Amino acid sequence: METLSGRFRMGYTVRYRPSNVRFLLKKMKPGPSRRRMSCGVLFSRRSQMAMDSLDPLLVTLDVAVEAFAICEVGRGARLVCSPVKAMEVHYVLDGTMYLTTPGAEPLICGPGSLVIIPPGIAQIIAAEEEPGREVIAKENCSMTRDGLLLFDAADGRPGDLRIFCGKIITSSRGALGALDSLTEPIAEDLSGAEIVRHAFAIMLHEAASPGLGARALMGALMKTCLVMALRRYFDESGPRSALVSSLRDPRLGKAVMAVLNRPADPHSVALLAGAAGMSRSAFARAFSGCFAMTPMEFVAKVRLHHAAEILRSTKVSIKVISASIGFASRSHFSRAFRSAYGTDPRSFRKGVAAPAAEAWPPPRGSADVFG
Repeated sequence: METLSGRFRMGYTVRYRPSNVRFLLKKMKPGPSRRRMSCGVLFSRRSQMAMDSLDPLLVTLDVAVEAFAICEVGRGARLVCSPVKAMEVHYVLDGTMYLTTPGAEPLICGPGSLVIIPPGIAQIIAAEEEPGREVIAKENCSMTRDGLLLFDAADGRPGDLRIFCGKIITSSRGALGALDSLTEPIAEDLSGAEIVRHAFAIMLHEAASPGLGARALMGALMKTCLVMALRRYFDESGPRSALVSSLRDPRLGKAVMAVLNRPADPHSVALLAGAAGMSRSAFARAFSGCFAMTPMEFVAKVRLHHAAEILRSTKVSIKVISASIGFASRSHFSRAFRSAYGTDPRSFRKGVAAPAAEAWPPPRGSADVFG
């Protein structure tokens, strides 16, 4: 299929052309998004303190978009996707998605639903509940003239189900661990969120006709969509990660927030234990049991993330940065930074400033990025 065109139920008229993508933005009717027969969005207000505490965590979420694809799935077919090492995001453009993953209840998601797939999870995507024909994703992938990967399970025709998929790379510990313990997909109905609809429209445009700064723009937009989904997820479902759970513990939560809000302070286990109102030994034991790291390892992670943000956005010298975030010497800071980010601070800054050299979108035959 050289080009794609069609009116999506999500409210956009989209024409894909080699050098032009036009979007007519309209209102979208909310669609169903549920586990099995019902998983609608139900808001239950949790502790305001715990929800407010998520803000500094989500600020630390680093997102880079590695690849985009369109999935066209017809009735009677099931698209079989192998596990990949990166996190995936599915946004339902049109139709109803029936998503099955090992060990989890099937998800049924309508237009405007956003689904976050943790790394290493196989998927079966269908447009109806009991499809028959199996379509292997890797064997049915091509690239449109517009530069988008196309996974075709609709025999070359517009599918009954259309999904916009993104493969994303998060930092080594996304949101400082808030996403680490996710073991099954998260699905949220964001059909009523105009900001998400507009964000995906812009990402579709940039993927088809990339301009200057396309990767940075798409990373920022994808982070926006992820934050919208995660905020709703944590609000309605409660925490499922150790870090977010701790924010509801009035003791550990105080220590965590002390580090997140003031990473450069001279933190110590004794001081953090005092903030938590616990003895030093009890605090260290509880913290390590909750986070699988010591309190000072957590402090180091927060400081290094803060340093990375300064390196990205300023020209402050590395020596000043290392001192300002609490490291005793530049050499100590550089070693810790390399261990966490795989490169030294100077090279990290240069890499952020340099334009992306790799081809965008991925070259033909790169179906492996999605599985």
